[in-house]
Formats: sequence, structure tokens, C-alpha cells
Amino acid sequence: MAGLVVGLLAFILLGVSGLVAPDRGEMILLFVQFLSLVAAGYVAGRLSDSPEVHGGLAALLSAFVSGLISLTSTQVPLAGIITLTLVAAVLGSAGGVLARWQRTNSQ
Repeated sequence: MAGLVVGLLAFILLGVSGLVAPDRGEMILLFVQFLSLVAAGYVAGRLSDSPEVHGGLAALLSAFVSGLISLTSTQVPLAGIITLTLVAAVLGSAGGVLARWQRTNSQ
């Protein structure tokens, strides 16, 4: 949920502020999506004993929900959704690693 909240809030703020228009700015939105996957992995990693696994699973869940939403559009290719899922596993695990690193360095 943390990843979805971070991503949706960022999408809304970028859209309302006019920094990203609906007809351009796909790279910025993709970067925000990736950042939200890392945030999901980080939050899950902070709240668990095995941060890498839980971070990856949290990001996969976030990508799954985003993928289901994307399936309603006919313009999103299935290969893009599969790629997002693979990237989500990696970025979520990276967020979990960051959480573990921060936990060990703060103690």
C-alpha cells in the first residue's frame, strides 16, 4: 500500500502542478513508478525480519495492482506488464536491502 500511495500522490501532484501533461512526460511518470516500487520495498523491509524477500513481495503486489489497472487499457502491451513485474521484484528487493542497511547502521 505504501508504494501505491507514494506513486498515486506523486502522479496527482505532478498532474495538478502541470509539470507532466497527459500527452507527454511518460519518462517522468515511469521514474515515479519505479521510485514507488522502491518505497514499497523499503517500508516492507523496515517492518519485517527478512527485508529483501518482503520488499520484493510488496513491490510485486504493487506491480500486480498496477498491471491489473493497466489491463483495462488496450494500449498497454502485455510485454510491458511482464517487464514491470520483473523490474518490481528487483526494485522492491533493493528497497528491502536499503531498509536492512539502514537498520544495521543505525544500531
